[in-house]
Amino acid sequence: MVLLITVRALLWKKFMKISKNNQYLKSLVLTDKLINLIEAQVKLADFDCRLGVILNFKDPEYSAESGGYHPVEIAINYEGEIQYITDFAYMGSWGMAELVKELDFDFSYGLFQHMGQDYPLDEGSELFKIWQDNFCSYHESEVYQVSLQGFL
Repeated sequence: MVLLITVRALLWKKFMKISKNNQYLKSLVLTDKLINLIEAQVKLADFDCRLGVILNFKDPEYSAESGGYHPVEIAINYEGEIQYITDFAYMGSWGMAELVKELDFDFSYGLFQHMGQDYPLDEGSELFKIWQDNFCSYHESEVYQVSLQGFL
């Protein structure tokens, strides 16, 4: 039984493909570049991620004082569907800044959030395109440290 579970987990990682079947992906288009980036990171996971995975991209130099590249979190469920993509930023007065959601593309609920305000996901389509292109470029520049954890 343990061997079967291990084999399934390895196969999921090896052949996991990001799904474009989500009803909300009609207005927000995932580029092949982003999909390939995510799939490559998932293949590096050293744990059983059959239930899904959360990818965290962090610039170790990012701070409220000096700026940098925003941290990003991407959650993928067991079917290979992106649940959400969240971009975090420091907000607040100097010295009292907190890391908060700046952009949140929630594909599971069909919501786009910007600075705490909810909108239908399709209203974030132009911003998502820009964000996606920038994120992929930043990742190519190797500004992020990437960590993965199991999806709960």
